[in-house]
Amino acid sequence: MAAVLTALAAMPVPAAPAARGAVPTGAVRVVTVPVKGMTCALCTKGVEESVKRLDGVLGASADLGSGLVRVEAAEGKSLSLSEVKDRVVKAGFKVGGECQIEAEGRFSITPDGRITFRIPGTAYAYQVLEGSELLHLYKGNPGLRGDFSVSFRLHDHPRWKPPAISIIRAEGLGSPPAQGR
Repeated sequence: MAAVLTALAAMPVPAAPAARGAVPTGAVRVVTVPVKGMTCALCTKGVEESVKRLDGVLGASADLGSGLVRVEAAEGKSLSLSEVKDRVVKAGFKVGGECQIEAEGRFSITPDGRITFRIPGTAYAYQVLEGSELLHLYKGNPGLRGDFSVSFRLHDHPRWKPPAISIIRAEGLGSPPAQGR
């Protein structure tokens, strides 16, 4: 009986659930990674199980036909792209190609006109490449002020510092912050 009580006392207490509708700024919600070498259903299952063991992962699904692994964050959590890639490699496969990411963050525009997308609370900061979705977003949100939910393709070339992104889809998450920022 004492052993059971000791084991129960050592179990973590679940955190209180986040308020419905509250979207924390600075969260990587979904990461889709191209994986090379998956040739059977056991391969996809192995990758999924490896990635699901990461803290903060709600679910992972691997598609044998496309070679893509989609990882979704649990409510109130943020994914780490490097940890997801490491888990794919630990499962015995290679990451091959550009990743697609869905995240909440903020844009900043330098005096010379370069646009950067930052995910607060993380080390992620990406130069934004010009494209039709960026133009559409800028027309609807001049100055790109406020928080945004952005789906983008990551172009992580070794010579690009910081890495660059192409926006696939983006939307504002509310009113822009006060002018003092």
